[in-house]
This record gives sequence, C-alpha cells and structure tokens, in this order.
Amino acid sequence: MVEVATDAIVVLAVVVLALSVLIVIVRATRRLLHRRRARLAERPRLALLEFVAEAGADDDATPQADELVAMPRREWRAAEPGAIALLGKVRGEAHTMLVDVFARRGLITEELADLTHRSRVRRARAAEALGNLEHRPAVPALCALLDDPHAEVRLVAVRALGRIGDPAAAVPLLDSLARADPTPSQLVAQSLAQLGPDAEPALSSALDHPEARVRVTALDALGLVGSAALVEPVARVLEHDPSLDVRRAAANTLGRMGGRAAVPPLVVALGADHPDPLRAVAARALGEAGAAGVADALAGLLDDPAYRVAHEAAHALRRAGPAGLAALRGAASPHAAEALAAAEVGGR
Repeated sequence: MVEVATDAIVVLAVVVLALSVLIVIVRATRRLLHRRRARLAERPRLALLEFVAEAGADDDATPQADELVAMPRREWRAAEPGAIALLGKVRGEAHTMLVDVFARRGLITEELADLTHRSRVRRARAAEALGNLEHRPAVPALCALLDDPHAEVRLVAVRALGRIGDPAAAVPLLDSLARADPTPSQLVAQSLAQLGPDAEPALSSALDHPEARVRVTALDALGLVGSAALVEPVARVLEHDPSLDVRRAAANTLGRMGGRAAVPPLVVALGADHPDPLRAVAARALGEAGAAGVADALAGLLDDPAYRVAHEAAHALRRAGPAGLAALRGAASPHAAEALAAAEVGGR
C-alpha cells in the first residue's frame, strides 16, 4: 500500500514537472514569436507612417504607396492589424490613398470573403476592416451579420455600418433591435445618426414600429441628428405613444432638436395630468431647446410638489438665458436657490 502511494506521488511529481516545463516553453515561444512579429512589422510600420504623413500634407505620396503595395507578404501581414487600425484614424486624402493601397493588395476581396467565415473572430475582424475602409459594396453582407449568432460579431457589424454611412443600412439596423437578444440600442442609435439625412425617412417610419425599443432608438438617433424637419412626428409620439419610456425619449429628442416648434408640445407635456417622470424630462428638454419664451412655463413649476419636476425646471431656467435667471432670482423656491448657486460657479 505504501509502495502504491509512493509511486502515485512520483507520477504526480513527474506530471507537474512536465507541465511546468511545457508552460515555460509555451511562454518562451510566445515571446519569441512576438519579438519576431515586431521586427517584421517595424519597416512597414515606418513606411505606413511616412505614407500617411505625405498624403496628409498634400504631397505626392505615390512612391510610398507603391512601396507598400510591393512589400513582401510576410512583412505586410505583420503590420496589417496596425494598418487597419490606422484607417479608422485618418481622413481625407490620406484615408482615400490608404484604402487604395489595401485594394491593390487584395485586402478588400479577402475581407469580403471572411464575412462568411466559420470563425467568429475572422468575421468580426473582416467587418471592422471593411467599416474602416468605408466599403459601401459590403453593406448587404454586413447587414446579414446583424443576425449573427455571436454578439461580438453583431456589435462590430453595427459600428462598421455606421462608419460606412450608407442609408440603406437604416432599416436593417432598426430591425436588429427587435430580436430576442438585441444589440445595445445606444450603439445602434449612434450608427443610425452617422447615416446622414437620407436615413431620416426610415427613422420617421420607425416611430410607428410595434416594438417600443425600436421607437426609442429611432428617437435617440433623430435627437443626435437634430433635424428640425421632424419635430411634428416626434411631437405626435410625445402626445400619443402608449409607452412612457418612448414618450420620455420623444421629449429628450425635441429638446435636442430645439427651436420654437419644439416648445409647444413640451409645454403641454408639463401639465399635471401627465406622469411626473415625463414632466421632469419635458422640463429639462425645454432648457436644452434654446428657444425664447420658455421661462414663464418653467417658472410655474418651481414649487411643484414633485421634487424632480421642480428640480429640472429650476436648472432648465438656469440654461434659458437672462429671462430664466430673472425668474430664478424672483422665486423663493429652494430649487431656484440651488440653480442660481450652480449658475454662479458656471455649472450646468
């Protein structure tokens, strides 16, 4: 029995030793490969930086572009991740010429093929690259990735579609919010806002979508765009939508849109017959709208029994210009005193 236990201990010790040696070998190999890749990437990295500097300075960067295209594949592959990341940071002529380098090296064709690769890492990497390349022909395939079974792939596809800026992606982006495990709505709203004015019809239509999450996201995107032309449909949502969350989003959007047309529906939403959470958001939105004539409506809320409503009204008056500050100075409300103190120290 003792001999068996001794043999087991010896075997266990040998296994532990073997595993320790294996771990050391793996770590050493990784460090070696990392240093090797760093050495390979050094020349193309410097060539890339020189190329971007020349293109950004409106100098003739054609020789540098030709050098990048002719670079050996091993060296280019080592520097390719950094080059793709660089695409997302440069603009103008430098971006256009760098995209041309990638196209001449065949990267666009490779990344388009990888959008359907069995590896989710390859799909996500391809989506990111094509987004940074702003390659519009990739939009249908990227929209298909909005239904990818892996959340990380869907996230990258949403960002890529926003970066490309094709309004054809608006409806697929909105529809992606109706799935059981949707992409974060804030990310979708940001991408929708990047699609430009041509996406506004799709956003306006989404205000009637049966899913409240879709309506809220469409409103958030409209708020980011700030199109005053859509004040009327947003005001209808504020008045009639059955969801309190959607109505609050509509009030926020009207505040971001601003202008005189946004004021009347927000003033109506201040009424005591509306839920207090909506009234508080409407008060804040009036302060953000930047329109004249809101001071009287807000001043009447400084003594409102709902704390949040009175608080938001006071700070909205602080942002409403001289008329708002005058209303605060003439009120005995503690909320008014708090807002005036914040105004004195330059807070918002």
